[in-house]
Amino acid sequence: MTTRPNFDDFLALRRSDPRLARLTHDVALPRSRGVEFGADPHPLPLPDGLSVRYVDLVARDAADEPVRHVWDGSGSLLAALGEEQPLDFAIARLFAHRVPNLLGWFRGVFAALRPGGVLNMTLPDRRMTGDVLRTPSTLGEVLEADQLGLTRPSFRQLFDHRRLSVPLGPQQAWREAVDPGELARAGTEEALAFARAASGDAADAVPCHCWVFTPYSFLDLLEELSRAGLFPLVISQFATTEPGSSEFFVCLRHDHATDPEILLKRQTVAIDHVRKIALERRRRAKLMASL
Repeated sequence: MTTRPNFDDFLALRRSDPRLARLTHDVALPRSRGVEFGADPHPLPLPDGLSVRYVDLVARDAADEPVRHVWDGSGSLLAALGEEQPLDFAIARLFAHRVPNLLGWFRGVFAALRPGGVLNMTLPDRRMTGDVLRTPSTLGEVLEADQLGLTRPSFRQLFDHRRLSVPLGPQQAWREAVDPGELARAGTEEALAFARAASGDAADAVPCHCWVFTPYSFLDLLEELSRAGLFPLVISQFATTEPGSSEFFVCLRHDHATDPEILLKRQTVAIDHVRKIALERRRRAKLMASL
């Protein structure tokens, strides 16, 4: 079991680690209750004053890892944890893109959070990863997965994951000029065999990138879902992919608003606000690069 730091040591770590600071944004300190999704193999160094449960899509069998709970995004997260009281926070590092039913997972996390509770997450930017050849996931795909109530990757998700993935390291695109189309990838027959085998009823769960996004395609998706009345959370912080990195950061809040019109207003204003900030930063970065 990984030893967790005391509160003072945690604060020192957070001051020196922007990623840790973002992933613990608005987490009530020094004491609160929450979950970390997909902490394998190394959970965040959260202070020992926080009550943290560790959740993954499948069970793990390793004595030296945190005790884990299994939740695939369907049903109640609190029931899966054996809890009744709502949570203060949820953290998902490079996790949500592996959830077969992304919208159902968001609803489940929302239901488990208290009003004011936060979901802090990072997602891979497909442009800087092995998913670079894939097109961003669409609203229709997200709605289809929810309509089908997926609890494991679909045939299409598995096929695209194997057929279109290439061996591109997380920082490789920043270090060297790479033509993704020239990188090795699975052929159609290999991907088809993989998807057929992995989608069978008796097949073991396999890691799969069910969803692919860029920072802005993810914002667009949240806006579409919000305007359709299908997304319950409000974005409060957003950071696009930084040089040398392959992930972007999103903080979502269980808002106190219960009126649908008020909630939608807060959602759209917040999305517009963070998008404008991100676009302005991108404009300034391009300007500096051209000087």
